[in-house]
Amino acid sequence: MRLFPPFARRSSPGAPVIGRSAHVAQGPTGEVPRSVRVHAIDVARGLALIAMASYHFSWDLANARLVDWGVASDPLWRGYAMAIAATFLFLSGLSLQLANRSGFDLPRFAGRLLRIASAAALVSVATYLVFPDAWVFFGILHMMVVGSLIGQPLVRLPPFLLLLLAAVAGTLPLWAQSAQFDGLPLAITGLAVSVPTSNDFVPIFPWLAPLLVGLAAGRLLVDRPVAPSLPPRRRLTRLAALLGRWSLLFYLVHQPLLFGLAEGLGWLLPVDPVVERGLFVRDCVNECAGVGADAGYCRAFCGCVAESIDGTPIWQSRTIDTSYDALISTAAASCRRASLPDSDDAPGGLPDSDDDD
Repeated sequence: MRLFPPFARRSSPGAPVIGRSAHVAQGPTGEVPRSVRVHAIDVARGLALIAMASYHFSWDLANARLVDWGVASDPLWRGYAMAIAATFLFLSGLSLQLANRSGFDLPRFAGRLLRIASAAALVSVATYLVFPDAWVFFGILHMMVVGSLIGQPLVRLPPFLLLLLAAVAGTLPLWAQSAQFDGLPLAITGLAVSVPTSNDFVPIFPWLAPLLVGLAAGRLLVDRPVAPSLPPRRRLTRLAALLGRWSLLFYLVHQPLLFGLAEGLGWLLPVDPVVERGLFVRDCVNECAGVGADAGYCRAFCGCVAESIDGTPIWQSRTIDTSYDALISTAAASCRRASLPDSDDAPGGLPDSDDDD
């Protein structure tokens, strides 16, 4: 990713009539018709897409240096992104289970997998061209493909066993990490000690866990069919359901549009020196902490460097001119001696705070 509204039946005019759950009715032969669409899942997927777009646009604004939000590093932002990813994988497992309610349909399964795999390949190619140092080699779509291949043989397992497997998958990186998994392609297992750099990395473990939980939830639904769900009536839920039905297309289209919008705003809007200074300090603190320095030392050190160059025009641009390298290096050297000089918390090898080049 919470994102799942309580889809309770309502009788008031204009209220969504979705049913008590995502259960579907059996057909005249006792089987559940494949053609029955579970609108509650569409709505939930649509809400997840809206949340995803809000996160991506926030990331785009930060990447364009229009805001100083720590979208890629702040724990709250990271938690938001993880909740969105978990929601998509849960719904993927739920949908996979419901797709098998009348038996395994190989052409349908293969067609769905081919569409998602093609979209995942497109994302990889596009991100490699734009972000070659942080391209998406195994993101949410890649995980959906692999998760579907792993989950398909497990659809008939009882819910308690699926939940047990989910617990194992979710905790496996805590006790099975090894340097033997470092580097591609083994790093996609999620068991690597050194995590590869990527703008969207969703490894098999622990991210198989929410998909397995979705399988367990779907098992409960197909075992207890009730009245079919009806299309939502309110405008917001109708919009969410529409997005949910066209989720793959929305996923592929929204980020290029939002990224282009953020970059365009970066060209049109004036530079905010406060934002530029905040970004400089944040990036400096992150790099300082990355070499093992104490958090308090990093804040003092980076604040000192920023104060040392406050009187220059450096904050008037969204990119730091290389002509300021010598100035930043001098300020960094001075601040190393001034920031907690008697403390052992300041390791050697600290950066010169010019990582914004």
